Amino acid sequence: MKSLKEVLNEQTKKLKEPQFYRFQIFVNGNEKKDIVGMAWLKEGQRIYTIKLWTFLAEKFFLLPSKEDQAKYLIMTREPVKAEKSKKKYHWNIVGNAKANPVNGVIELNFDLIGKTTYMSIYPDESKSDLAQRIPDDVLEAA
Repeated sequence: MKSLKEVLNEQTKKLKEPQFYRFQIFVNGNEKKDIVGMAWLKEGQRIYTIKLWTFLAEKFFLLPSKEDQAKYLIMTREPVKAEKSKKKYHWNIVGNAKANPVNGVIELNFDLIGKTTYMSIYPDESKSDLAQRIPDDVLEAA
């Protein structure tokens, strides 16, 4: 039987864990949508982290525009190698996006991918263990 202190420590740990929301990334097929990746958003953050199954080693970031809440930039980042630099990362713009609330999606337009990709604006509610797993590198948010 667990002590009261152990139970309270477990509950406190659960409360401190950040909540992540997961969103499907897909392309429209003829009759169905083909899921091509996932995006995660940490509670309290504004930057989505995107993983595409085609580019498993890469991580993309979806940042909302400061001027227009319906527009976004798709970016990558690379560590700055200069020791004296005040910046931790160098950001590269690799596309843009715009919200389409009528269809419940954000339309993603990558510069080098000719096909429009979509991200659902509604969090994925799948309860499968694999679906709820958050990749380790997503946890280090922008």
